Amino acid sequence: MLPRDIADQQNQLANSVGRLDSESQQIHSINSAIRYKLVLEFWDRHKELSIKNKDYREFVNSLIRILLKQDINKGDATTNSLIKSKNISAVVVAKEDGILAGLEEFSLINKDLKLKFFKKDGGKIKEGEILLEINGDSGKILERERVLLNLLQRMSGISTLVSKLNKELKNKIKLAATRKTLWGLLDKKAVSIGGGLTHRLNLNDRIIIKENHLKILGNNIGNVINSVKFKSKYIEIEVEDKKQAFTAAKAITKIMENKKLRNNQIFAMMFDKIPPEEIKSIINKFKNERIYDKILFEASGNINENNLTNYIDCGVDIISMGSMTNSAKILNMSLEIG
Repeated sequence: MLPRDIADQQNQLANSVGRLDSESQQIHSINSAIRYKLVLEFWDRHKELSIKNKDYREFVNSLIRILLKQDINKGDATTNSLIKSKNISAVVVAKEDGILAGLEEFSLINKDLKLKFFKKDGGKIKEGEILLEINGDSGKILERERVLLNLLQRMSGISTLVSKLNKELKNKIKLAATRKTLWGLLDKKAVSIGGGLTHRLNLNDRIIIKENHLKILGNNIGNVINSVKFKSKYIEIEVEDKKQAFTAAKAITKIMENKKLRNNQIFAMMFDKIPPEEIKSIINKFKNERIYDKILFEASGNINENNLTNYIDCGVDIISMGSMTNSAKILNMSLEIG
């Protein structure tokens, strides 16, 4: 049996260690919360993808009207030949389960029709469910049918896929879109509704230094990063191997640790086509050298549904995937006249 004074000292030490562990976990939790906030600030612009935003509203109007003009052309020959204008009722029915998207955009294009929605954007839908009801002129409903169904089907197909992939990732890491889109901002909006991040919406959104930029500028990563440090709050550099990663990290660290150079920037590093195990090795070294907290990290390139989960524990903050939008499957729906 230990003497009382020694036992008391051990108890005090154990309590101190326990307190320090608890404080360490608290600090880690706070740092994680701050990091997550920075991730959203850097890679998500979903608030701009609303018809309340003039730029987005004009984009949606422009795109859908181009599609309608191409489809209708000089008029719907079949409907105009067979049916005199009359008020009718129609419903849009889900043909498979999924996540609904596109209602806000649907309502914008059909202000001259009476719409009743039974579901909301982001809501789960089941095969056979009626999603919305349309009342109005038969000619307008029939001539817009295909384009409007394409809108709902494509956006819902993307949001359904993103939701599915998020479940596979167990919400441990965020998914983000790329600019590999067919319908531009509509595809980005669908990714957001499915629970993903938008990434940048346009080239003006932030600076992303990619392979072709580096080639034109002689592949001097340090000089390139240094030359843009005051040009944007958000700066990301694409790297293709360990050497580039550490060269970029060194340049970023120099800026972040110098009060005269630092200007409230947020820096990110995109690992392009680098295997997850190599990314993990690089990030672990960054953590050991106290670089990790100065940079956000993205994995991109050659990532798809089949290998996505391999990246869960590699240490990056987000995974960006072009296949969410450039290879999306539609969610089947139909328009039925009442």
